Amino acid sequence: MSSLPIVLCALDAGIGKPASELLLPEFEVIHFIQSMSAAQSEIPHLLAGRDPQSPHVNDVGTKNYSRPARAIIFGRGFDLEDIDALRVLRENVAGISQDPVLWIAGDPSRKPPPGAVLPPNIHQLVAGIARKLLGEWVEAGAARNEVVLY
Repeated sequence: MSSLPIVLCALDAGIGKPASELLLPEFEVIHFIQSMSAAQSEIPHLLAGRDPQSPHVNDVGTKNYSRPARAIIFGRGFDLEDIDALRVLRENVAGISQDPVLWIAGDPSRKPPPGAVLPPNIHQLVAGIARKLLGEWVEAGAARNEVVLY
């Protein structure tokens, strides 16, 4: 079985790179997004299996855009309302794959307070949570569009 193409969205590239490496080989982070504005412009392309032509260059992800992203993981720096808006945007863009997509987002009730210091192993925690939720979705057939909160 080939790896599942996913997009990782987090404000800190220091979390993104090691977390993406820990998700391999089952889950391939194809692209890393660090802002809501980038997410709005790039996610429709990624869901269509196209290069997002991003001006936001980083060294996270494989940049393999040959397959549409099947899951998008958002760090807690992204608000649930913004993620819901991205899901609606998906429905209104031509050429996007109709394959189900898993949207993993931080539970607003568990968001750390502003200025909170993240633990040094945050990338391991993120990768562990993502791996568990992605694995459950794939095990269930990866057949439903879903939002899962962590």
